[in-house]
Amino acid sequence: MMTFDDQRTLVLADVLSVVFPGPAQSGTEMRAQECPVHVIPQGGEPRWIIVGNPRKALPVLESWNPWNPGSRLRWSALKAAARTGMLKRIPGVQSAVAKIDISYWRESLPQFPSDWTGVIHVGNRSQSRKAILFVIGKDGATPCAAKVPLVRGATEAIFNEGRVLDDLKQFTYLPRVLFRDCDRGIVVQSWLDGKPVSRGFEEPHLRLLGTLVNEGAEARVSDVRLEVTAEINEIDLPFDRAVLMRGLELLDYDKALPGFVEHRDFAPWNLKWLSNGELGLLDWEWAVSKSLPWQDACRMFYLEDFHFKGQGKVWDRMTTDPLLMRYRRQFGILAEALPALTMRYLLRVLPMDWLGGNHARAQHSFRQIQSLLATRRRLVSAGQGGG
Repeated sequence: MMTFDDQRTLVLADVLSVVFPGPAQSGTEMRAQECPVHVIPQGGEPRWIIVGNPRKALPVLESWNPWNPGSRLRWSALKAAARTGMLKRIPGVQSAVAKIDISYWRESLPQFPSDWTGVIHVGNRSQSRKAILFVIGKDGATPCAAKVPLVRGATEAIFNEGRVLDDLKQFTYLPRVLFRDCDRGIVVQSWLDGKPVSRGFEEPHLRLLGTLVNEGAEARVSDVRLEVTAEINEIDLPFDRAVLMRGLELLDYDKALPGFVEHRDFAPWNLKWLSNGELGLLDWEWAVSKSLPWQDACRMFYLEDFHFKGQGKVWDRMTTDPLLMRYRRQFGILAEALPALTMRYLLRVLPMDWLGGNHARAQHSFRQIQSLLATRRRLVSAGQGGG
């Protein structure tokens, strides 16, 4: 399995060498073909790589919709250029010819089309960095998407997603695992056809969260305190330790709550509007099968506040949102449990974001921890318990 250091600056040849690894069977003759490639860079590295005709890549490009208004405008221009055959004229786009051998994919995937176009998405630099190869057929359909590790730590995340998807086979709103290669750390999934999702929390979000309950299972916040404490103590975080210790004290809440599957990145970029009007959910690499309620709702609301420079009043929004009130009633989640559940989310993502280099997001989480502690003190003083 070829991987790179997670701090290495990748170039086109690095990505292609991992995504197209050569024949799966030893002794098979390599049959590289010259293919046109277009590279859309970000931060000095390939971000998107189109192998073949950019017009045929549109089904994948149109499924992507950045949050940032400036990025969205540039992405619209890139899609228009791909549609009209003018992509190579967009400033910054690099065009080249590369020798690519697809023997591995033809041997591994019976559904790999004979007349194909590839779109490769390169993930952000992290300890679980990966590339995703989307394969598009002559008819414009996308039979599969392959996740390939770029750094050693990505393999565990990719295989974790495969295990979770296997556990959730009864649901129709997520991809299916088609193929695994344990030696190379590759998992191939079916394509989930749908449209991009913008910000906001609506009825379909509520229904989707409701399906993640583990029927008959219980969970307690107090059961995760040792784990969260260890994660906080293992890292030299530049935040007031006294504040973090007060936050950890909230995790002593020990009343039984309904158990849930936790996706852990419940955000618009991992959601799709399906043809039936419901939401599909992608990227289960961080998911855990046995967890607490409320966590994925926190993910959605706190990320939106950060990315759109909200007023920081996430607790107030979540505890008064009519849909989340229904969620709490449906699953019997008492108001007194909300400070502990919310603090568990914030203390989990704080070290994760700091380690991943998302320092601004970690600082946002710390400010929210301070705000929640202050709110909690006011609620206790008023005799309200949990909001």
